[in-house]
Amino acid sequence: MRVLNIMMGKKRGGLENAALDAYEALTLAGCEVTTLLHSSAEMRGRFPAKAVVIPFSTPGAWDPTASFRLKHLLRHQRFDVVLAHGNRAAKLATVLRPSAPLVLVCHTTNYSATERIKQIDGALVLTNHYRDVMLQAGCPPEKLRLVPNAVRLGPEPGDPPAREVPLIGGLGRLVPNKGFDILLEALVVLKQRETAFSCIIHGVDEAGSTASFEAMRDRLGLNAAEVAFPGWTKTPHDFLRSLDIFTMPSRREVLSIALLEALAAGRPIVCARVPGLEDVFIEGNEGFFVDIGDVEGLATALESLLNNAKLRQQMGHAARERARRFDIAAIGLDMRNALESLMAQSKRP
Repeated sequence: MRVLNIMMGKKRGGLENAALDAYEALTLAGCEVTTLLHSSAEMRGRFPAKAVVIPFSTPGAWDPTASFRLKHLLRHQRFDVVLAHGNRAAKLATVLRPSAPLVLVCHTTNYSATERIKQIDGALVLTNHYRDVMLQAGCPPEKLRLVPNAVRLGPEPGDPPAREVPLIGGLGRLVPNKGFDILLEALVVLKQRETAFSCIIHGVDEAGSTASFEAMRDRLGLNAAEVAFPGWTKTPHDFLRSLDIFTMPSRREVLSIALLEALAAGRPIVCARVPGLEDVFIEGNEGFFVDIGDVEGLATALESLLNNAKLRQQMGHAARERARRFDIAAIGLDMRNALESLMAQSKRP
């Protein structure tokens, strides 16, 4: 099966990483994958040298020549299916639909995929919650396939480094949806309770900076020794394995790749109860859920793990086992089967 894998994001985040994961997953499943990326995409350098990656330039959302240029660029190539990551990619790929079915991967937290139901031949939804959203928007159930994000398991993780003060970690863009301001407020509560902790949050804001969050940390009475913002890490897997606790206090998510990677790293999770994430792990087994925006609840869940090394170890081992169901090779087969069934369906009268 020949797949055109399109992603037009320029930065680093879940959408961008998912396009790379889709390339690898489908390649492992025996597909021939060509990836079209924005010419300024940071992710271009992360694709392996053997990958077929086509750069495509567009100045922004309004580009009246984009469809013509894309069709001309690919005029000598034929694909069995087009896989579009995100709204911009789907809009651009509509011009290719007469020659190949267009399948949208529903990543966005604003549910913009509901606006494209009539312009696509199918959709891959990452969670049961997103499936319900699409159904409620009028999407025919036969157009939907449930295929979660994937994770690379890597070697079996050991226990985190021995340290007197447990390390909490977060990973993601420093934007309101990710809720790191909620985490900072919860850490203030822990400090007031005299519960020992340290915390590292990897990521940057939309301007590529950490300054606004460092200022917020300082205003709240926390210091750099307690909470560090070192920017993006080039080795996220090593970072996650160095933690004692991973936390994701998001206000909105679909299915965070960082969350899956934390499971694969064998670390206990404290996570906001965002709709759809109940599919990822079981409350009290691999970690704890807390209500969105619940500062006291987040502090209490973190405290229960900070003060109990045995519980951290038990949940960490359970997390690693849970991660196996998201292994990239297995997800690749699921994705290929989903695309093949949508392709066959699109050919029916």
